[in-house]
Amino acid sequence: MRHLRTLLAITVAMTFLLGVSVALRPVEVPPTAAVQCDESVLTTSSGKVTSSSCDGELASRVSGLLDSSVGDVADILDISWVRRVDVVVPASDTELVSLVGPAFADMAGVAIRDGSGQRVVINRVRAAALSDLELGVLLRHEITHVATRDQTSDAAPLWLVEGFADWVAFHGTGLSLRQAAPLLTPDVSALPSDFGGAGRDLAYQQAYSIMVYLESRLGERGVVDFFLRNASSSAVGPGAVDVAGWREFLRTSIG
Repeated sequence: MRHLRTLLAITVAMTFLLGVSVALRPVEVPPTAAVQCDESVLTTSSGKVTSSSCDGELASRVSGLLDSSVGDVADILDISWVRRVDVVVPASDTELVSLVGPAFADMAGVAIRDGSGQRVVINRVRAAALSDLELGVLLRHEITHVATRDQTSDAAPLWLVEGFADWVAFHGTGLSLRQAAPLLTPDVSALPSDFGGAGRDLAYQQAYSIMVYLESRLGERGVVDFFLRNASSSAVGPGAVDVAGWREFLRTSIG
């Protein structure tokens, strides 16, 4: 809400031939009316987008991408799921934190499951700055989490869960590994694990590159099978990912 602004009184003495002085009185600007934001719901064939009417532009962009994003994920995943996703764009930081928790409030999107079912929560500030390509990647990533939730253990390794979601999200974009993961270097010696600290962005990109590496060895269907075979476990078996082979793949792919 904008604060009331009052113009300072301006007194100007004007001496005319007749010796008359005129003083201008203070002028007050009337208060600006508060903007009323109401709940808005946009419905598509694949779900709905709930937001504040003040975030209508972002909500419209999300709803415009929702059907194709759900379809893209469904085309890759040969599993049974509802193929419908509800998206929420919280109207305030307080509402955002209440849904995703403080640890994830700085992320552009988070897939959650609560008493209202599974939903994708979009950070209005972070997401509004994304291009349509980036917003589509974000939606497909979170929709992948929704689609695979029943196949995924809470203790599944994050490099597998997040790497696979990114692999699905970037599928078909035409972006090279370097373009999709600009922080990558070939200097890897272990599977990524720092998904909550300062190295979070790099960990996500390393996890994605593992899936791209596996695709080069197993093919597209092989990556999906690898994920479904391991996601229900708390750990992937020793040697499931050849770290030396992954490192060599990075050296030849990104230099």
